[in-house]
Amino acid sequence: MPAVSPRNSRKRKPLRGSLARYHNRIVEVLGEARGQRVMIRSIHDDGVERRTAVKWINLLPLDTELF
Repeated sequence: MPAVSPRNSRKRKPLRGSLARYHNRIVEVLGEARGQRVMIRSIHDDGVERRTAVKWINLLPLDTELF
């Protein structure tokens, strides 16, 4: 039996206002965009807040702890 990754096991889109992990950042989900994408808000390494559309399948739920 093949291993199931966390990305493949999720079937629900993240809710608006929820926090998720995108690459190495914690992001806030702003809402649905076109297709399989959602708008997120994140703070980048340079300290600038950015809004980006990303595929919702690439968002990972947060673990039990934020830090």
